[in-house]
Amino acid sequence: MSQCPDCGCDLPGVQSLCPKCYDAKYTDVGRPKSVLESIREFGSNPRRRQVVEDRISAQPWWLAWLFAAIGVGLDWRCAFEWFAGKYAFYSEPVLDRAILVVLACAGVALFVNWVTREPRLRVASTLFLAFSACLYRFLSNHWTAYRR
Repeated sequence: MSQCPDCGCDLPGVQSLCPKCYDAKYTDVGRPKSVLESIREFGSNPRRRQVVEDRISAQPWWLAWLFAAIGVGLDWRCAFEWFAGKYAFYSEPVLDRAILVVLACAGVALFVNWVTREPRLRVASTLFLAFSACLYRFLSNHWTAYRR
């Protein structure tokens, strides 16, 4: 005997939904949905959420550390280019700026991770890399355009 995928009750014959779930799902077929309702449905689907959780859990730890190291490297390059090559790559002003840029990108990544879902360091390292890459791309375009 098959079961209803939404509520889990037993279904007679070859039905795929019970009458109660069918009525709940198809009562508003003719009515257009707002963007907010569509977003809520996308985020509240338990099967989709489980797939995302499984993908996050399957991500190896070394990949999270690699993303964090690449992000720190990009932030260090931003700090070095901040001074237009006037200081050595490992000088104190470059190190100070690199720490500030890393803390800013990590803070934004942790905040976004905290706001959107339960905190996960694997997701935060991916967000950190994304914010560091965006900052590097923005600043490298600026350096290329305005350097003489």
